[in-house]
Amino acid sequence: MSTFQNSEPHQRPMLSQRVYTLQQVVPLLILATVMFYEVTTHLIFETSGNPLLFAMETVAFGILGPAVTWVTLHWVGREIAKRERAEGEADALNAMMQEMHHRIKNNLQTVADLLSLEMSRNPRPEVLESLRDSITRIKSIAASHEMLSAENVGSTDITELARLVVENSRRSMMRTDQQIETNVQGPSIFLTSKQATAFSLVLNELVSNAIEHGFRQRGVGQIEVELDWDGAEVWVRVHDNGAGLPPEFDLVKSKGLGLQIARTLVEKDLRGKIALANGTGDGTTAWVQFQRGVTKESEE
Repeated sequence: MSTFQNSEPHQRPMLSQRVYTLQQVVPLLILATVMFYEVTTHLIFETSGNPLLFAMETVAFGILGPAVTWVTLHWVGREIAKRERAEGEADALNAMMQEMHHRIKNNLQTVADLLSLEMSRNPRPEVLESLRDSITRIKSIAASHEMLSAENVGSTDITELARLVVENSRRSMMRTDQQIETNVQGPSIFLTSKQATAFSLVLNELVSNAIEHGFRQRGVGQIEVELDWDGAEVWVRVHDNGAGLPPEFDLVKSKGLGLQIARTLVEKDLRGKIALANGTGDGTTAWVQFQRGVTKESEE
């Protein structure tokens, strides 16, 4: 019968502690080595009879050498300790921020669940549609906080975020008699938490609008999302093969709340541009373009 013992892993001393240990040991070793050399050379074997040389070597190598070594190691250890403290504080702050984003995500998910419960209790179609739209928006924000709680705080890979948002929107908006496929492609693009949250809401509105209007009378459809960037500007393309836009459609004059939210977020928060047009074949294509790192707060 085997037994298992729980033991904490042995932690190696920090680099600054090892340097401080060397600070105490190395000067003594230097001093001992020099004194052994001086005693054996000048006193025991008497290979040199110059007392001035003996004194100079003793002072230079026996006193100044250990002193300079002690001061140097002390300075190095102090600088390393400062860096270790800074790294420790940064790690603690990062862990705290990740926990905060995790709790925000859980709270938002709770709100979405409560709204879903309210949907099941209210039969009016207009109320159901409004609650459903609110749930998808809340889940989009929650998805951005989920990414922030799992990655480096302050930056989010919006390509991975786009996959979460598109899937949440598809599940929330798609009817039981529909079969809508989604595809998200693009390189890893990292944005600040503020930009990532605004981006997730914009993408949610575009995908939800495509499902709600483009596939209202269709049971099968496809939505493609493409992302790209050149190091400064980010481009997002959302294309569906649905019914397309009406001939008189004007994004600026559109009364749809979702598109108004998307346009406001792109122009005001992301400081970018958004456009919608009918595709070359069928369906609708939406373009969003904005600069990475430029938000409303950064320009004020």
